[in-house]
Amino acid sequence: MKLVKDALSRSDATKYLKDEFGEARIVVVGCGGAGNNTINRLMEIGIQGAETIAINTDKQHLEVIKADKKILIGATLTRGLGAGGYPEIGRKAAEMAKNILEEQLKGADLVFVTAGMGGGTGTGSAPVVAEVAKENGAIVVGDECWKPVSLIVQNAEDLLKTSKSKYAVSTLDALRRAGEMGLEKVAVVGLPCQINGLRKLQYFPYHAKHDFELGKDGKPVKLPKIEYLIGLFCMEKFEYNSLKEVLSKYGIDIKDVEKFDIKKGKLLVYVNGEKKEIDLKEIEICPGCKMCRDFDAELADVSVGSVGSPDGYSTIIIRTEKGEEIKNAVELKEGVDIEVIDKLRKKKLKRFKEEVERRRKNNEPVSFYWTADYGGIGKRADGTYFIRIRAKPAGFYDADDIEFIAKLAKEYNIKLKLNCRQGIELQGVSGFDVEDIVLKLIERGLLPGSTGAGVVTILACPGKGNCSLGVGDSEGLAKMIEERFRERPTPNKFKMAISGCPNGCVRHQIHEIGVVGVRYPKVSENCNGCGRCAEVCKVEAIDIRGEISYTNYNVCVGCGKCIKECPNDARDVKEEGFLVYVGGKTGREVVEGIKVGIMSAEEVVEFIDKVLTVYEKYALKPLRERLPHVMARVGHCRFIEEVKSLMNKNA
Repeated sequence: MKLVKDALSRSDATKYLKDEFGEARIVVVGCGGAGNNTINRLMEIGIQGAETIAINTDKQHLEVIKADKKILIGATLTRGLGAGGYPEIGRKAAEMAKNILEEQLKGADLVFVTAGMGGGTGTGSAPVVAEVAKENGAIVVGDECWKPVSLIVQNAEDLLKTSKSKYAVSTLDALRRAGEMGLEKVAVVGLPCQINGLRKLQYFPYHAKHDFELGKDGKPVKLPKIEYLIGLFCMEKFEYNSLKEVLSKYGIDIKDVEKFDIKKGKLLVYVNGEKKEIDLKEIEICPGCKMCRDFDAELADVSVGSVGSPDGYSTIIIRTEKGEEIKNAVELKEGVDIEVIDKLRKKKLKRFKEEVERRRKNNEPVSFYWTADYGGIGKRADGTYFIRIRAKPAGFYDADDIEFIAKLAKEYNIKLKLNCRQGIELQGVSGFDVEDIVLKLIERGLLPGSTGAGVVTILACPGKGNCSLGVGDSEGLAKMIEERFRERPTPNKFKMAISGCPNGCVRHQIHEIGVVGVRYPKVSENCNGCGRCAEVCKVEAIDIRGEISYTNYNVCVGCGKCIKECPNDARDVKEEGFLVYVGGKTGREVVEGIKVGIMSAEEVVEFIDKVLTVYEKYALKPLRERLPHVMARVGHCRFIEEVKSLMNKNA
């Protein structure tokens, strides 16, 4: 921003242009979040003699920017949700909007392009804007902010380069580079917000396989496996332009800073071996940090920070089994002051709650990003949310559970809906109430979930023991599958249905995995050809020849009704179990699954596991390819044979 202000205050270029060619047209283009914030500051100061244009992929952020013109780029690419820290998306979004940019910059004599270079929309779009301006004959001035970078450390020398406190650095670029280098495993050090995202990347690796996000020139890059996550304590990061201005006020060039540290409300700045203190209140913190609740990287394997330990030492918090492995590799001492850590945790959480409340009162945008920490949360068209409670197996609920859910609905003035997968949804929930409701549900043992790329609720009929037609224990099998695969991440939604008999009330044929209870008959010597079996057979699979009944197994569906209705006990069970279908789906297109064979309940569970393994292996377009699409591409026979081969290995 200072560069833009200084340039506009100097009359050299503008005066020359004005004297020689008349009134000069000067345009300041803010790219991405940091660039847009610069535009806001310029408008607040009162910029004269220049137009301001804000471009962004984040619609919500763009709405609060006070620019002369605002351009949402890449709307079809990002749906207005931002670039997610991926410069490739920012670049592609700007290229998609090139015609609009050309029109807006046409006739400009001097174009200032301002952006933060931390990764994302600004990093990706700024070069495209500059290129468009140059093509139109404008003088282009870029403000490339000093930013830390993520490094790949493979030796002690590289590690030393990462010393000293730095903030707001993207790790994705380094992950991509590590993938290009062929590294298979990495440990990642990051801030709490980064650890949160990377943990989701571990859990949903398929979200990171889009070519345009992770590859160069359209070539996909396999990210290395994130073996360890090491989180850093973090209270906030600072708005870069504000930090730079405050440092300048104290006669400090940010390029000369050797180290930043924070202690007791002061920013400690080390320059040329000297320490200078600046009151933190003078520096504007990043707006996003006001909405952060995590001080000590709760989702990391190990959290590290100077808080709570004497000078020269770092506090280490072990959080997972992986963290225990790291602990064993270092020498530890006792004496950590837990109280000071708890104090900062509470302070950050308090600030978060105050900021949320402030935005609520002022009717300012709130992203409610924290709702993504829980499964089964979705946004409605009216801006409110729904909470989907994962259905109980076969849809059996306790009366107390129903009463509890009804009380919640009354307390928060929301509606209840029974969905098509036997689940209950709370509809019309305010974003401010989502977390409170979710935590109450979890405490009750009612789990939110069954949305997105994962194993969703298993749809099941009542089955044997509940329905007179049932020949398979649908409820029992549903419980087994639910326990084994609940919310297992998959490349796309993965649906399963269990029918207790061939009537197929839950349409098992059009699910990724369809299971139907079957009981095929055989005739004993007690048969006298009475014909009762033929009378009750709805598919006409039985013929009476003389005093013997015959079953056409090409027609028989295995309902077992003839066995039950035979007055002479002349029909017995030839084969029974669960007939399994694989590769079906419904939606925009309906695909019927392929019959695989009859299995026991235990074999069904193992079969599902191996199907998921092969599906994960061959899925190339995460969130785009459902199982039947992958099977068609790989070849149905090849896919099923590979599944069977895996089952045989474990047999």
